Amino acid sequence: MYQEVLDFWFKEIEPRQWWIKDNAFDQLIRDRFSTIHDQASRCELFSWRGSAQGRLAEIVVLDQFSRNMFRGT
Repeated sequence: MYQEVLDFWFKEIEPRQWWIKDNAFDQLIRDRFSTIHDQASRCELFSWRGSAQGRLAEIVVLDQFSRNMFRGT
């Protein structure tokens, strides 16, 4: 499951999208990753920490995706 996060963040989108305010992009992240974000925020994805890639994916979800999902709140 963490590979889906990494593929999205590092392959599907362009790095410039990390820094711009875009309501459609924010909604896309909410639509695709809100369940994963909820699980990560409840420490239900602890097993991801067993690998460097899993840890990176958890950081992306909890830090970067949070910024997009909850922008302006």
